Amino acid sequence: MSMSTLDSESTSNQPSRLIGWFAFFLLFSFVVLITAKLLGSGALKSANDRSRWCAVYSLVEENTYQIDKIQARPGWGTIDIVRHNDHFYSTKPPLLPRLVAEIYRAVKAVTGMNLLDNTEAVARIILIIINIIPMTIAMWLMFKLIRTYCDNLFWQLFLMTATCWGTLLVPFLAVFNNHTIGTTFIIYSLYLAITIVAQEKESWWRFGLCGLFAAFGVCNELPAAAYGLGLFFILLKNNPKKTLLCFVPLALVPIGGFFLTNYHATGGWKPFYMYYGTEKYLFVFEGKPSYWLDPQGIDQGKDSFPVYLMHCLVGHHGIFSLSPIYLLTLGSWLTCFLWWKSKLRPFHLLGLALTFIVIAFYMTKTENYNYGGVSVALRWTLWLIPFWLLAMIPFLNRCGGTWFLKVPALAFLAVSLFSAWYPANSPWTQPWLYNVMEARGWIDYSVPRPKFDRKVYSWIGEIPEGEKQDDYWVELQTEAYNGETQIIRLQDSGPAEGGNRLITVTRNGEEKEYLFSRKSLEAGLPPVTFIHNRDGSEISEEDQTFFRGVPKRRPYASSRIRHIKTKVRTDAFKSHVGYTHTDVANSAGVMHRYQRDVWFSDEVPFGLFQFVDRVLDTNGKDVISRQVWEIRAAGKFLPRKQVK
Repeated sequence: MSMSTLDSESTSNQPSRLIGWFAFFLLFSFVVLITAKLLGSGALKSANDRSRWCAVYSLVEENTYQIDKIQARPGWGTIDIVRHNDHFYSTKPPLLPRLVAEIYRAVKAVTGMNLLDNTEAVARIILIIINIIPMTIAMWLMFKLIRTYCDNLFWQLFLMTATCWGTLLVPFLAVFNNHTIGTTFIIYSLYLAITIVAQEKESWWRFGLCGLFAAFGVCNELPAAAYGLGLFFILLKNNPKKTLLCFVPLALVPIGGFFLTNYHATGGWKPFYMYYGTEKYLFVFEGKPSYWLDPQGIDQGKDSFPVYLMHCLVGHHGIFSLSPIYLLTLGSWLTCFLWWKSKLRPFHLLGLALTFIVIAFYMTKTENYNYGGVSVALRWTLWLIPFWLLAMIPFLNRCGGTWFLKVPALAFLAVSLFSAWYPANSPWTQPWLYNVMEARGWIDYSVPRPKFDRKVYSWIGEIPEGEKQDDYWVELQTEAYNGETQIIRLQDSGPAEGGNRLITVTRNGEEKEYLFSRKSLEAGLPPVTFIHNRDGSEISEEDQTFFRGVPKRRPYASSRIRHIKTKVRTDAFKSHVGYTHTDVANSAGVMHRYQRDVWFSDEVPFGLFQFVDRVLDTNGKDVISRQVWEIRAAGKFLPRKQVK
């Protein structure tokens, strides 16, 4: 062999070596950074995660799908629950939690750690096993497809970078979710299907594993059922015998597991999430309504069809606005003649059809126009990413030789990379584009702050009327700084002259009677106007401060509606939270801010069950002192009505 031949072979191997080392660097750095991202995240930061972790915990520790006990623990509560047969269950399909429960069981046996006492450590171990390792393998398979079918060195590097770093799958790898797992196994099955159809590697095991992986991917991404069906027909056309004898039987394994675990969890074949909008989602338990009875923010689904479609494509959750690399996918679809005779044509057509089907399907779900909730991406499209990446190849092979395409493509990649890495440690936040549009006032999904029906100047929210009510009283208590318990008692003492109401106020064992004007209270007047001494004289400045809650007169502002559980009864109180504050100099001349937050409720005598006093420095941030007054007892509770 001549030296020129050796030099030629050495030169021809250089791009291959470069690609190989580049791929290794990408995957290695990917694993390192995603692991670091995982270590910086929290397992229970999102209701979505907590729903699944609750199911995993209950399956191992309590041998049940019911999550009543664990979700009631502080930090474990979730809105992603249903009420079924007087118990709480996760809304998530039970197959994945069932499998992860067995991984947790093994981790617990080996390490001695458990999810309750070692939440973060156990969760991170499990997420490395189910997210990071499988996705790394999936990316390696995607790299192999890119190297096989992309002819240009530049575009090979581009596509590998986009696959590894530039998709919105990246943020989800640090949390427990179905999207990364579903996409991972769809990539496995897609790779095997391409080797079968395009590379004519028709081993029996390839058909079997392809069916197994595809079906498991579908079980984790239920909209991908169309993918499983499409893949079946592609392989059936290619080799009917092996498709029917290998692909189908192994595909039935995860599908059977899906329905079996669902039956064990629900007592039926229908997944809980398909009961959305029914009493399983829309319930009131112990006085507290489910989140879905009054969804907040983007979950309100206020957008019209055109606006929703626009934001899904090019708006705040837009496929093309957040990840403009997919404009190259669109370019390839619009130039289908470039790949019409390609061996990958069935898969390009499948990806195009699936994209249309999925978007069209979710456009019809008008009751769910929430963009997948608080999330950095349209979560229900994430499993389509492998198809979108591979679809670029024929367009880049034919049209990518010029810098007129390379320069904008690099800009597209830069934006896509930013979108993928914008969320620090969790995907459960709004996309950067959403935040920009919200800051500029272009969008507003906030819930309007509730309003009081009158001006409020006192922490006393209601005054009784009619005959004297001996059971119309309430007691509030707090622990003073010296450790002593202090008590305030308000007691109805019946009607008085002039249309007033006689109220007995007991403070630290000392009783005093006051005349309250219900009419003046409801007119929004300050305490000095609607409260008088028993003899009709004006109350002292000290009493005015007591009834206002702060040293100077200032109206209470409305904050929010909350359902709060207390020690005095099982059911939560529905409350309208209000607050006021005023700046006053102390005896040394130093300005302090005095603030009171009040939980008003028409279910309690005198219209409140809790208030919190705080003294802060003048910037309103550093707390100097804090005192909580909570309901201790009441003569009766009143029926709930609409909160003011």
